[in-house]
Amino acid sequence: MRVVILDGSADNPAIVQHIALAGRSLGAKISHHALADIALAPCLGDFACWTKTPGRCRTRDAAPKLTQAIYDADLVVFLTPVVFGGYAFALKKLVDRLIPLTDSFFHEQAGVTRHRLRYARYPAMLFIGLAAQPDAETRSLFAELTGGNAINLQTPWFRSLLLTPQDMTAQQQIEIAVRAGLTATDGEAPPQFDRQALARACVPDPLAANKAAPRTAAILIGSARPKGTSTSESLARALATDLERAGIASKLVYAISFVKEGRMADASLTELAGAELLIVAAPLYVDALPALVGRTLELLGAHLAHNASPLRQVVGLLNCGFPEAEHNRSALRILRAFSHANGLRWAGGLAMGSGEIIHGQPLHHARFVARAQIRALRRAAADLAGGDGISPQANRTMARPLLPAWLFRLIAPLKWWWMARRHGVTWRELHARPLLGKSGETG
Repeated sequence: MRVVILDGSADNPAIVQHIALAGRSLGAKISHHALADIALAPCLGDFACWTKTPGRCRTRDAAPKLTQAIYDADLVVFLTPVVFGGYAFALKKLVDRLIPLTDSFFHEQAGVTRHRLRYARYPAMLFIGLAAQPDAETRSLFAELTGGNAINLQTPWFRSLLLTPQDMTAQQQIEIAVRAGLTATDGEAPPQFDRQALARACVPDPLAANKAAPRTAAILIGSARPKGTSTSESLARALATDLERAGIASKLVYAISFVKEGRMADASLTELAGAELLIVAAPLYVDALPALVGRTLELLGAHLAHNASPLRQVVGLLNCGFPEAEHNRSALRILRAFSHANGLRWAGGLAMGSGEIIHGQPLHHARFVARAQIRALRRAAADLAGGDGISPQANRTMARPLLPAWLFRLIAPLKWWWMARRHGVTWRELHARPLLGKSGETG
């Protein structure tokens, strides 16, 4: 038996020791990876791991070896401090890079669209979050996120723990969970898909008595794709145009500016903190915000704690690759948690599905399929210019499917095949299983 510990905590050796001791007591071999000390690039979001090198990430760093270790394991432990209800940057970078474990093709599962299995077997997964004083919202969000990851990372067994420094039963809980994971007993049931959760996440905070419309907005583009090629930027530019017409001056800031520390990152941080309204326009990466967006929010939070800023409100503008916009719910809740952690007003959210249909083209070029989204952005700009939060009408309109889910699942394989053909990859090779043979699986 093999236990792989993906340690995004950096400074919790006692927890790591508890996990290792529990595994060794059952005869398991322990592999510990301190992710803060491992060079990992953020996910590029280009789907090359599905269409160019199917089943493998093309970025040559530690991620492919870690993916192989995960596949070969019997139990994978994801260990992280809880940051705004989600994962810390060190762990989220790796989680974003794990999509080669899944197949690009879709199917319906429990009434919604999910990816198909690439392999016949997957390891059990234990998610452990560390938080000083988690409230009910943090516990709920962490459980929702880990449950979503469990489904999308295809694990047959999972359990989620949220531990505090004061928890005297932490060692016992870990021992029980590790034993259950290695014996595949007493796992948690995957969460039921709640179609009302998106609407709840989008609801803005109540207005203060002295409401005031923002005059300036900074729009953070969360995609790592080159400038001008992402759906996130297409949505952001359309909203920026509507905001300008409504009297709110807008600037675009790119999360890729924060790949390295230095003048570019500092200047981008100043732009974000210098606006009255922050709009986060980002794709969904494995049920949550991309790692670079999470890192940007951490840095911005630290900046706000020590510097005066006009920033008062936060809005989320998210898109995902699934046809159902509801998949964006956890990422929006993370943005709301960031807002509250920094004393900012959550001014509401907008989310859409089928983002790859837009694929970076100007939104008006896709107006036949995106006419509802164009109306939603125009309404949202009017809401914000009036000093209000995003209205329910705007977020309902934004969430309307670009295509019916059944039609999306029918034609999506053709898009993957078309993209693969340009790289000389055949239809059959799209389902390649490059990790086979390392742990004895033959089919």
